Amino acid sequence: MNQAERTIRQVGMWSASGTAIVGIVYVCVGALGVLFRPSGGTLLRQVDPYLAILEILIILAALTLVTMVCAVHLCARPEQRVLTLAALSFAIIFATLTSSAHFVSLTIARHLDLQIDAGLMRQLSFESWPSVALGLDLLAWDLFLGLSFVFAARTFSGRTRILMTACGSLCLAGFLGPASGHLKLQFLAIAGYGFVLPIACVSAALHFREHCVSEENYD
Repeated sequence: MNQAERTIRQVGMWSASGTAIVGIVYVCVGALGVLFRPSGGTLLRQVDPYLAILEILIILAALTLVTMVCAVHLCARPEQRVLTLAALSFAIIFATLTSSAHFVSLTIARHLDLQIDAGLMRQLSFESWPSVALGLDLLAWDLFLGLSFVFAARTFSGRTRILMTACGSLCLAGFLGPASGHLKLQFLAIAGYGFVLPIACVSAALHFREHCVSEENYD
């Protein structure tokens, strides 16, 4: 393994670890937001500062996830690169959609007047369906993230392949929720990216690390 290949695997290891860490922190912050939600609020409703932290974490997760898939693509064998290139393309679309939606929520939506811009605020809200912001976010996390993980999983073996396939499949299954209007199906996707994704990324990080260590010992 030359220095360039070792660097790619190290970037893959750290970006996969970063994605897992952000995912775990997201779940913890979300749980705190539910625990300390205002009285009378719905169970999963998030308010600031928890909502703002969650949106920042989503943008960070999108950045680290794209970096991880870049490393997967560059480490793939030539016959696998059509799959990993597709995975990377889907990951970039995912990151663009979700980052844009949450950046708008962090900046523009918080400066709107509820009395004057009630209609626009509803379209920029993630709390009610249907809304433009929630529709774009579900498209990103359910369809494009799901496709990215299903394609990227083909380059791995063992537990990493199983976990990434499971994550992607659950996300794709959850896409039936917004597509059909029955949002209860969305809980499948939530299970995928909320719980399976961090575990899959830890497994991917270990995969990159094992290859780095074994190749260094071989050298």
